[in-house]
Amino acid sequence: MRYFNSIKNKNVFYKEPEHFYFSSEKDLLSHALGATIYMPANRENLMKDVLNTSSCAVVICLEDAVPTSLVEEAERNLSDFFTAIESRAREDKDFLDALPLIFIRVRDKEQLLRLLNKSMLEGLCGLVIPKFRPVEGEKYLEIISEYNERNKKHLYVMPILETPEVIYKETRIEELLRIKKVLDNYKNLILNIRIGGTDFSGVYGLRRSSEVTIYDVTVINDCIGDIVNMFKRDDYVISAPVNEYFAGNLEVLIKEISLDKANGLLGKTAIHPKQVGIINSLMAVSKEEYLDAEAILISEIDGVIKSSYSNKMNEVKPHLKWAQEIKILSRITGVLDDGKDFRDVLK
Repeated sequence: MRYFNSIKNKNVFYKEPEHFYFSSEKDLLSHALGATIYMPANRENLMKDVLNTSSCAVVICLEDAVPTSLVEEAERNLSDFFTAIESRAREDKDFLDALPLIFIRVRDKEQLLRLLNKSMLEGLCGLVIPKFRPVEGEKYLEIISEYNERNKKHLYVMPILETPEVIYKETRIEELLRIKKVLDNYKNLILNIRIGGTDFSGVYGLRRSSEVTIYDVTVINDCIGDIVNMFKRDDYVISAPVNEYFAGNLEVLIKEISLDKANGLLGKTAIHPKQVGIINSLMAVSKEEYLDAEAILISEIDGVIKSSYSNKMNEVKPHLKWAQEIKILSRITGVLDDGKDFRDVLK
């Protein structure tokens, strides 16, 4: 896999994106999710749609996207999907490396156990745990950790924070502390923390229009700030909530993604192919960011150094974490050359 593989004009990049694989190191994969697109597990042409997606990360959903009456059918469809992957992998040793990062969003622990018992889930990168709560969430993590150890695999986990206990002001901090304690015990499994903005909004009967960013909904903005405060300091990668409008106001989507980045969120849940290119192109590292990050990382002093663009100061100590993240992200998205931006990538 590689970001922006279809771009013919390589002059867009100062440094081209690197290839990565589902077996790549965790730090690289956690920054590689970008526009993570969701597909229901009962989709008729699941293999075709996964192979043809423009996203580098796909979540096959067995939860909210599948009606209860179709769960059994969806599970069979998913089982057939992984059987087909195993068959293709035997015929072509490079097939697994050509797949996007694949995740399954499960409904409950019983379903997870059925999936783990039915198949070796060849090509699966990890599991998405919806409505993550401390006690139940820890049980999921125990199951997956034991499965990994028993089968010499390394399935990752992406918990979704979207429960009332997290959005309610009076319970939020205690609940986040309890969740963090659980995640810290299994940090080697946690690839990414996701935020369920739609579920949070639903608690209050709110639904934003296509003209409004998620940060304009003050109760959600407040909660995002606390999630970042709690987890970002300890180097968890946090992704941004979905924008549920397939072809909404482009300026609003661009503004929202810019605010995601400014608030320390990396990547974004996507529900439509039209969103993928926009999200990923806006993640691309600029040459100015890249050179600033390099200067900070190689600096022999720990004070202030002037940017090579002579337009800002780089403080080595407070900007160090930022620089480390930019350096990792630049391997995934590449580095845009001077004068280039997301519009050049989208062309």
